[in-house]
Amino acid sequence: MAQPLVAEQVGFPASRTRTVRKHRHAWFWFLCGTAVSLLAAELLLHPISGKYETRAGSEIRNFREGEASAHFLANGLRLTGNPQIPDAPGVLIVGDSHVEAFQVPDEQTMGAVLERKLRASGKQWNAWQYGWSGAEGADYIFAAPMFLEKFPTPYIFLTMNDGDFRTKVGEQARVFDQHGTVVAEGLVPNAVRGREPSFGGRLARKMKESGFIYAAALRFQLDLKPQWQERVASAQDDLPANGVSNAELMELIVRGLKQQYGDKLYIVYMPPQPFSANEPLEPAESLLMAQCQAQGVKCRSIRDRMIHELTVNHKLSRGFSDTQPGIGHLSARGHELVGEEIFDWLNSH
Repeated sequence: MAQPLVAEQVGFPASRTRTVRKHRHAWFWFLCGTAVSLLAAELLLHPISGKYETRAGSEIRNFREGEASAHFLANGLRLTGNPQIPDAPGVLIVGDSHVEAFQVPDEQTMGAVLERKLRASGKQWNAWQYGWSGAEGADYIFAAPMFLEKFPTPYIFLTMNDGDFRTKVGEQARVFDQHGTVVAEGLVPNAVRGREPSFGGRLARKMKESGFIYAAALRFQLDLKPQWQERVASAQDDLPANGVSNAELMELIVRGLKQQYGDKLYIVYMPPQPFSANEPLEPAESLLMAQCQAQGVKCRSIRDRMIHELTVNHKLSRGFSDTQPGIGHLSARGHELVGEEIFDWLNSH
């Protein structure tokens, strides 16, 4: 009767066979552990991170500052959490990431606050809010034709901060003076005016729905990529430090906004968080107020409201429980202050 083959008879020691099996088992358990870790990360992140897109609009879940879900229509408008009244007059609020406002829920945005106050006062109006991250002074001038065409309204409230007046080059456009007219041109051919459309096909949209993948991509895009890549628009003569003073740059941007939006334009300035009533005005705010007065542009600041909120109610208008207090985007209370400022401004007319 033939004897069964053993490891030694085919040239492999028994100990080597056991080692190979152990290595295979180690890789198997390593892959299982990795899969379980990824699944756990996805279950943890999915409620607070990710992007869900349809033809009607999108939902973006955020946890980098605060924790909220932001909803947008296909035309770029941020929802307010209030029912929209068909064919009712509208007030348009424009701005950068402060209006995009991933940090607060729909019903806590400045547009939602304004809308509720208007309707409570008997004005059956809609509040439209349109913001996109990285927008600067040049971009608002460039996007003006789109706003005037898509959102007919006598009131366009442009929310601005000191970052809007640091360069003649924005994320999408640059501005320059052409025989007394401020001209805005795209940085690339067929540059988009306003919010960039979502890129990618069906697979990309599905991947964005993953909380883990979306959080990793956002981390790379916002934190890592800027360290490796310079801005696309890097013209040296466009920086104030190279021949253009802050006052000249402020004059150029305010004049361009006035030429594009006309009497519909109202500028709401949002300063950094003041921590004392004795803090002097920052240079950007002083220059803006002077230029607005010189060029007949209606302009206000929420500085006094922010100081009152801090000194009387002991609340900060910027920052969240998971970020440095007073630093970063507007908190829910900061959005309330902007909404209240716009409401009072409208009532004064």
